[in-house]
Amino acid sequence: MTAPEARDYGRRVVDIEQINPHNQAALRAWWEVGHAATAGRPGKPWPVWEQSRVALPAENPERTTTLLGAIDGRVMVGAGMAILTSQDNLHLAGSAVYVDAARRREGIGSALLSEIEVLARGHGRTTLTGEAYLPPGGTAPAEAFADARGFDVASRESIKELAVADYLDRRESLADRAPTPDGYRIITFDTVCPDDHVDSFGRLLGMLFSEIPLGDLDLRASEWSPERIREAEQLQVSVGRHVHTAMALAPDGTVAGASDVRVDDTDRVHAQVGITIVDPAHRGRRLGLALKLATHDLAVSTYPELVSVDTSNAEVNTHMNTVNEALGYRTIETLLELQKKL
Repeated sequence: MTAPEARDYGRRVVDIEQINPHNQAALRAWWEVGHAATAGRPGKPWPVWEQSRVALPAENPERTTTLLGAIDGRVMVGAGMAILTSQDNLHLAGSAVYVDAARRREGIGSALLSEIEVLARGHGRTTLTGEAYLPPGGTAPAEAFADARGFDVASRESIKELAVADYLDRRESLADRAPTPDGYRIITFDTVCPDDHVDSFGRLLGMLFSEIPLGDLDLRASEWSPERIREAEQLQVSVGRHVHTAMALAPDGTVAGASDVRVDDTDRVHAQVGITIVDPAHRGRRLGLALKLATHDLAVSTYPELVSVDTSNAEVNTHMNTVNEALGYRTIETLLELQKKL
């Protein structure tokens, strides 16, 4: 841990410290704060300890993560996270803040966020992002907290959850709705893209930020070389995360679309959709639905114990929302994508 900085927020003095993710006791205390702070949310808002214990200390070629703790004596009462991208969008920093429910409204969250902003500015970042989760049609303290600290809502998304039992009940009725178009074929793989398609896959990934609805989020186009893809894949393998991917190949052999479902070795009960994208040149053929059926079928067959899958989509993304509703997803939360100019 770094030398603490004391802050007086009324009831007690708290220290804001950087947490060494290789210190298991400190990391567990940090994880416990976030776990407790998100316990009231639906779905699976917080990873299991066994996954965090491995993933948080791992070297990530895509970003650097700094963990912060708010310490009162020997007890951690708040947890923060600063995320600095390292491959692209180098003007951005991500933020997350969690506070013990009994210690809220003491300025602890503000203290953590202030330290995150210092870190972001120190690395030349000019835009800070964050998230707030609300009940559908409602509000939550995180929304007022973000507004009071200068964040704007850049995009609204729906967090959706699929009960695997519901998916299996309707799977047969979906079979005729998404046949693979003539000349196309769908392949699947676990995490590591076949060598023959990695260049074309990188071209498709580079389209992501220009093709999905971003609202006012200050995200810029990225480039995905084969080397970058391989590094990202190896990180997933090293932390025990399986990215079950379906890839649509066009008649000329290029990658026309892709979708994935992610499952951790330490939690085979819950899964999460990663990306779904179809090249604009190949839209209108129901490839999105066909790809999602392929990934969900693969996940269900691979993990008999799987109970639920979650995903998120911009509220304005009517096409993908329609696809997800057809699969059986239901909205459980509203996600506000937040943004603040530093």
